[in-house]
Amino acid sequence: MKSNQIKQAFESVQADSDLADRVLYAAAGEPLRRKGHAKPLYVAVIGCLAGVLATGGVAYAVVNSSYFASAWGNHGNGESITWTQGGSLGTKYTYTREFGDGIAPQSLEGSVQKVNLSVEGNGYTLDIHDMAIDKNGCGAVTFTLSNPNGVNYYKPAAETGELVLYGEEGGQGIGTPGMNFGEEWADTRCTIDKDTSSDTVINGTMYFASWNCDRDLRHAVTWNIHWTEGEGEDAKPFEASTPEFNIGAYVDIKKLHSDDSPLEISPFSIQTHIDDLGYEAVDQKLTITYKDGSEQIIKDDDAGAFNFYVSLARNSGENIWVPTKVIDADQVVSVTLKGTRCTSTGEAETEEPFTIVYS
Repeated sequence: MKSNQIKQAFESVQADSDLADRVLYAAAGEPLRRKGHAKPLYVAVIGCLAGVLATGGVAYAVVNSSYFASAWGNHGNGESITWTQGGSLGTKYTYTREFGDGIAPQSLEGSVQKVNLSVEGNGYTLDIHDMAIDKNGCGAVTFTLSNPNGVNYYKPAAETGELVLYGEEGGQGIGTPGMNFGEEWADTRCTIDKDTSSDTVINGTMYFASWNCDRDLRHAVTWNIHWTEGEGEDAKPFEASTPEFNIGAYVDIKKLHSDDSPLEISPFSIQTHIDDLGYEAVDQKLTITYKDGSEQIIKDDDAGAFNFYVSLARNSGENIWVPTKVIDADQVVSVTLKGTRCTSTGEAETEEPFTIVYS
């Protein structure tokens, strides 16, 4: 599906009685899902303080700032959240998402860029604060969305940490804010900071992944809000955008390899190239292993672990994940991807499990 078609599909979603089921189901999906679609999830630098975090006998220098505390902390959800959702066949699945501690490796000092741009429309003001982005075209930006008459957002989604706005006909609200690289929209998920938000002021973070890294990173960035005025045949869409922001720096990626394909990892994303293997595949478990022997699970379908904000099969052929916790890329020794290869001959289809270790 082309990016403009996907955008139209998202913008056409209306709030109705089963929105909770549809949004949560889209967020989690089925345990086995063919790749090729994004998994939607409901999902200010004040100075850096250098410290030392002792983990497993190894000392790490860390950065502690308001940006990382806001964007890569727990958003007021505690260490994790758990929810149960029904699948398309009536089966119930339980999912868990773990959050970070808001502290980043020392290598990220100076990586945060102040944006300080705003856009207004339909009674709302969107203030964009700070952003960090990597060379995979992924990252997070902090924002405040306010309306003195109240922000019209979906409360059940907020219980899982995700910010979802109505934007329905009649001019009562706006859609969930978005982000563009030039004319191309990015895949985004917005969260709400429960501890600092109110009915009229929402503090949150927008996690993003560009659809085509080589193309999109050549362009400036804008953030936008959209809404509809009028009803029925008289309904007209409107959109307002911030001024352009020229990205000043990108966080480096670390390249790992297997016998089959490469992988690029950064503190904000993991990118694989499963399409290069020449077959359709379903990824089921993604695990990072560090030098001290500890592991960071990004996803595990069997265990119901969904420790990411964005999961996207890009138009350009790569698979990308934006995790809920900052990755200490300098300390990574390997990444293990497990899944199922899907092949078909005529009407017959076969599935074969695979394991790829990148190091």
